[in-house]
Formats: sequence, structure tokens, C-alpha cells
Amino acid sequence: MITCTNCRRPYPETGLPWRCPVCGGLFDFDPFPAFDPARVDESQPGIWRYRHTFGLPPDLLPVSLGEGKTRLAVARVLGRRVYFKCEYENPSGSFKDRGAAVIAGWLKQRGVTEVVEDSSGNAGASLAAYAGKFGLRARIFVPAAASGVKRRQIEAYGADLVPVPGSRADVSEAVRREAERGAVYASHAWLPFNLPGYATTAYEIWEQLGGRCPGR
Repeated sequence: MITCTNCRRPYPETGLPWRCPVCGGLFDFDPFPAFDPARVDESQPGIWRYRHTFGLPPDLLPVSLGEGKTRLAVARVLGRRVYFKCEYENPSGSFKDRGAAVIAGWLKQRGVTEVVEDSSGNAGASLAAYAGKFGLRARIFVPAAASGVKRRQIEAYGADLVPVPGSRADVSEAVRREAERGAVYASHAWLPFNLPGYATTAYEIWEQLGGRCPGR
């Protein structure tokens, strides 16, 4: 269940508010969805085999570009065995794709067709990729000084790039003004929907280590 961490009201059944419309508080899972190895569904693509942790309706078709199932590379570092999770293998080159896939599922389930987001690079590129694939119009607000490569990546996915002069905080303020005017703010910082997507990294590592946690 998703509730406001301040007033404890449940997340509304319609719309996609980025903060509690009553008190302005932050929404979060309470409790966080539990991972059950017995419910892993190998018939689902990528991270969607863990969809029992996403909180989405079971009849919603997966929103996937092939994210997840990244390699766990092994190396010796200072005499110890170290594992590296190769998250650059995700579709847009970032672990942010895990969260973007899940939040895109929520957007689809809620009937959203247009979103805004603020980012310094990876999160914006990731959301732009999923929005482009699944027919959402995305406007991504970035610092005017953001990496040219990331800016071109965002635009290549079909999103509208909105450079904002000033600091990263200025970018956040600009996108919040859009949200106050009625835009759907698909925030990776304020909304909790992407968190179960990020958590799939841990589930994969657990599986790749033969059902044990790192260091055990």
C-alpha cells in the first residue's frame, strides 16, 4: 500500500499526484513490497518476473525494453573476490531503466499520456526511452550545462528537451511549476513507484549467487 508519510492518507485511486494533495507530504510504500522467491514468474520479461513486488494490477501488460538480467562479473580486487553488476547493459545504459519500466507501468495503468520530469542525465534519458516506446509525450527538464551526450540521447528517444539556466535546484523548481499548472510529474525522486524496480537489482544478485546474499 502507498500512503502519505505525513498524514497517512492512501495514494489516490485516480491521477498521479507527485505529493499528497491534502498536506503536501511524501508518498511511500507502507510496507515495502516483499520479495517471495516462490512467486518469481520466469514467463515474464526481464525484471517483470518480479512483478509481484510492483503493486501493479496483474492484468497489466509488461512495460519492458529488455531491462534487467544484467551480468554479474567476477574479479579479484586487493586479494578478495568482488562482483560487479553490469548495469550498463540495460537498454538506455543505466540502472535507472529498472525504475522507469515500473513507473511507466503506473503511467499506463492510470491512463497518463503526457509527463514532465527533471534530470541531470540518466533518469531523464531512461524515462524518455520508455515514454518513446509506449506512446507517451515526455518533456525532460535538464540543466543548461548538462552533458551534451545525455541531451542528445534524450532527444533521440523523441522527448522534448527543456534546458534550464542555473543550478540543479533551479531545474527542479521549474518542473514543479509545470506540475502546479497541471502537468503530470513523473518524478524519480518524489514518487515511490520506481523503488521496486531498483530493488530488482538485489533480487537478481541473490539469484545469481545461488540464493544467497553477498558476503555469505
